[in-house]
Amino acid sequence: MRPLIWWLVLSGVLIGSWLVIPVATQAATQITQSQIEVKITPNEDDSAVNPVDPDDPSKPYPGDESDPGNVTGTGSRGLLTIDYLSNLLFNEITTTSGPVTATAKNQRAMVQVSDRRSTGSGWTLQVLPSAPTNGHQALAATIDLGSIEIKPVTVNVSAAPQLVNAGHLTVGTVNNVLKADQQAGLGTWLLIMNRGSQPTTLHVNESKMSAGKYTGTLTWSLTNAPS
Repeated sequence: MRPLIWWLVLSGVLIGSWLVIPVATQAATQITQSQIEVKITPNEDDSAVNPVDPDDPSKPYPGDESDPGNVTGTGSRGLLTIDYLSNLLFNEITTTSGPVTATAKNQRAMVQVSDRRSTGSGWTLQVLPSAPTNGHQALAATIDLGSIEIKPVTVNVSAAPQLVNAGHLTVGTVNNVLKADQQAGLGTWLLIMNRGSQPTTLHVNESKMSAGKYTGTLTWSLTNAPS
């Protein structure tokens, strides 16, 4: 009798499965498609981009007590522009012998760059420092940007440009500072200097210096490709 019992149990499973199958096959799935469409046109707004507050980019640039009068920006027009440049002012050096280091006084030192092109081809920000001079003596010097922050003005942006040089910007030499690879650096970006644990500094590499006021220039350039 044991073989008969096993046969009956097995038959019940088969019969139960056979009864369920016709119910499951009654459900039908229909697949069809709809379309989406969007039109993208290149940006043609080449008006000047106003500088913004590095502490709150939703607000206009409020100025810097150490850099008075430098508020409105460069006024550059185009689709790839340097919108704002700070003048770097350093604390007084109280010795006429070196080498010696001076720290920047700026509270909102920055460079603002905008890429409104539709190509996404990237860019490079470079700087050419000149030797500080009082009209009689030109100082052998280097500049260290120190701790910096790279900040977008809006949240809907591409990948960030990359810092390629923060220290020892040599006078008389073109120095790469920021590089945006392809499809990076789109929109408006801030290079904020003299922040964090390492300030922006001027290193004077002279053993003897005459007293007086020394001035130099930082010539910034923006090339239309990564370099």
